[in-house]
Amino acid sequence: MPLGSSKRRGGGGGSGGRGGGSSGGGHRAPGEWSNNLTRTQTGKPESTTHNALLVLEHDDALAGLFSLDEFNNIVRLTRAPVWAGGERDEFTDQDGTELAGWLGSPTRYTLSVKRDLVMDCVEAMARRSKVHPVREYLTGLVWDGKPRIDDMFPRLFSAETTDYTLQAARCFMVSAVARILWTDPKVRHNGAQVDFMLVLEGEQGRGKTSAVRELFGAEWYAEANESPSNKDFYQALRGRWCVEIGEMESFSKADVTKVKQAITSRFDTYRPSYGRVTRSFRRECVFVGTTNETEYLRDPTGGRRFLPVKVDKVDIPRIREERDQLWAEAVTLFRMGYAWWTLPDEAVKHQDERFVEDSWQEPIQRWLAGEADSGTYKPGTAQAVDGVPVPYTTTTELLSRALHIDLGKHGRPEQMRVAAIMKRLGWRHDRSTVDGGRARRWVPEKGSSHAQT
Repeated sequence: MPLGSSKRRGGGGGSGGRGGGSSGGGHRAPGEWSNNLTRTQTGKPESTTHNALLVLEHDDALAGLFSLDEFNNIVRLTRAPVWAGGERDEFTDQDGTELAGWLGSPTRYTLSVKRDLVMDCVEAMARRSKVHPVREYLTGLVWDGKPRIDDMFPRLFSAETTDYTLQAARCFMVSAVARILWTDPKVRHNGAQVDFMLVLEGEQGRGKTSAVRELFGAEWYAEANESPSNKDFYQALRGRWCVEIGEMESFSKADVTKVKQAITSRFDTYRPSYGRVTRSFRRECVFVGTTNETEYLRDPTGGRRFLPVKVDKVDIPRIREERDQLWAEAVTLFRMGYAWWTLPDEAVKHQDERFVEDSWQEPIQRWLAGEADSGTYKPGTAQAVDGVPVPYTTTTELLSRALHIDLGKHGRPEQMRVAAIMKRLGWRHDRSTVDGGRARRWVPEKGSSHAQT
């Protein structure tokens, strides 16, 4: 089956439904199964759930008409419905209304059932015939045994040939497979844990977006330009295997908690089109960022979620030619137990190179190093006298002495901005406090290349 196509099945799943026999083409003759309809004293079928299910399962026009697409979380129609002309793919609320009318027709079953009951019965029938187009695609692939993923970025994206690009390719490809094939033995709606997002860097017009769309298939790809702080961001995830973040600037500017949630969540909660209540569904997409910037990360905590790869000219025809075998190899690596969650050792180095330096960072660095004006330090300290580095400090002290900001303007945003810079420089909060226990102090992280000594 070609990538991006959805195989549609006719017929219901399983046998021995209401009234006996099998659904689909093998159902009983009308006179036989209809004997199981409950009826009123006048002989008309009662308007009950039992009867509605029985008709949906066995009537020639309805048997095998519905299937549940577990990837898109929609009820699919396997053929053109009898209540309305024209073939279409998805069963909608309007179809529910028309089907209710069809069931209630005096020339058919005279079932006086509401649309909500019809929708529930259709969902019950659809669940007997489940489909998952991406899972079916992946499990139907056969790898030819030739490795292609390890040098995927150098060959297809003109990236450097390094251990980092090799491991980044493996982590990314296997994580995308895991999102589809891995199952949580305890919580069904939990998808695989994927804590990172690949970012393709390169000049505009190099084919980054086209490459991602080609690799995953246009039907299973979407681009989300909203920030994860916006609820509309999550609307793009449903029924997608890959979501491209085309605006890395707005994404990395978002609240770090929202970024972490967007990337690492294992499930999404929403009301499916066929349902009436909100449910949780497993997260089955991965994210790919694309940018022509070289500096776009702003927070050292959220920035650790990104896996940057610098690319040049992308070979789209070759990606199209190799994609099935690339995914077949990724499925093989997944089944062999490849640890997609273990990022390359050099990831931190590459992330550090992408951080946008805050304008407050330089004066803070100079002050910590003892290189600022002596009048900014406490009188009589070694920093004021000899210009030696600061052994510890507080956020308030940095705002007041290094940045010359009045105490009344030390708000939460300013404090968080200083904290991000200090973490970036390799400092951490320890358990000790100063100023009578009112403030925790910052100390250099041991072994950190950014720590001041």
